[in-house]
Amino acid sequence: MNIEILKQTRESRCKTQKDIADELHLPLSTYRSYEQGKREPNNEILCQIADILNVTTDYLLGREVREPDTIGKLAAEFNMTALEKKILDNYLSLPKDMRGDLMEFLRKSVREVQQESGDQ
Repeated sequence: MNIEILKQTRESRCKTQKDIADELHLPLSTYRSYEQGKREPNNEILCQIADILNVTTDYLLGREVREPDTIGKLAAEFNMTALEKKILDNYLSLPKDMRGDLMEFLRKSVREVQQESGDQ
């Protein structure tokens, strides 16, 4: 793992080493040893770190030199789940007219549920 990329990415997400260690359910000393290059996380932990930071494992390993895409940055900023990120990505890939149709469908559905429950 590229320890400089790991540290820079963590800091750019405004997360402390303790934040990451807590999310991984690991002792702080174990996570620190990853950033210091004293230990390498196993594949499962590496994947979890990548998920927490919303980057790919290739990026953490230094194999992918580009920064995460705009959606990846947005997902990290708002701490989106993988599902939320995928929904956003798929929504933005729709043609504009289909986006409008989808939004109208969602508005209509919300109005109907509100009317049925008397929440207007």
